[in-house]
Amino acid sequence: MIRCARPYFNPPYLVSVVPPFPREIVREEGGTRVVREEDGILYRVSAANPSVLPQYLEYPVTDRRSWKEYSKRLDPHTPERWPEGWDRIDLHRTMYEHDPALQGRPWSDRDFPLGMSSLSLMGLPRNMMGLEAYSIALYDERGLVEEIADHMLWWNMEMAKTVFAAGITPDFCYLWEDICCKTGPLFSPRVMREIMVPRWRIFTDFLRSNGVPVILVDCDGNVEQFIPLVLEGGLNGLLPFEVAAGNDVREVRRRYGDLVIFGGIDKRALAKGKTAIDEELSTKVRPMLAEGGYFPMLDHYAPPDISFENYLYYKMKLKCMRTAG
Repeated sequence: MIRCARPYFNPPYLVSVVPPFPREIVREEGGTRVVREEDGILYRVSAANPSVLPQYLEYPVTDRRSWKEYSKRLDPHTPERWPEGWDRIDLHRTMYEHDPALQGRPWSDRDFPLGMSSLSLMGLPRNMMGLEAYSIALYDERGLVEEIADHMLWWNMEMAKTVFAAGITPDFCYLWEDICCKTGPLFSPRVMREIMVPRWRIFTDFLRSNGVPVILVDCDGNVEQFIPLVLEGGLNGLLPFEVAAGNDVREVRRRYGDLVIFGGIDKRALAKGKTAIDEELSTKVRPMLAEGGYFPMLDHYAPPDISFENYLYYKMKLKCMRTAG
């Protein structure tokens, strides 16, 4: 779920709703809290353990009228999206430590990769409406779905134009969809091809015409039927390849040799211990690194059953493997 009304990094423009909804605890019910999040979604969550999956209660977009109101918060030209100095390096807004001498200099002076977060054609709209309502709207209110997708494309095209006009050329662009589950897509591949592929193609052609070489999309779950759509839409990278959902990055590389691959390291191996970690890295990561076009990382967030000792061991072994080439 994307809810953050915070600046995304590199360059630091806001890609969430602006202005955000006031984040508030609407009420307390026993051991739970009902919360209104910054993206307008109302949900119930455990008061003792707010990191567990919430129960979603209400969504901000229910029909065309509510969409019109919500879309006002998705204006690419809202001044708050572009804080003063966004077009120069601000090390406080980068994800890693860098040379302090770079502070305030043009982004073209960077000595690190620069990425730009953007576009979500079905994932974010599904969040706005909820999975059930969005699924029904695909068939009963297709005009509204297409209107929202067109707005998503325009919104992100306009923000990218502002970035390029400032003389900034990112090394990669990161898209988010997250519309697959453990066994496959949440929606028909035919419908996804109709809604996403032509709009993706407009966006990816525009990015490449402005010098962006790598265009990634984040989608969890089993992506076997998703990958052909990704390639048709002009994207050339995918993550995180969840192993428990049946993804094997070695097989993906065999079938789609030119695809840039991020992830695919089974997070469950880290919980099992050092032997399992060694096996996962030696049989999967080592050969993938030798082929190139692969960035090793866990296939999703590290769950709490991974010990700190195991995680440090994994990071040390992975660093040694990458250094050895």
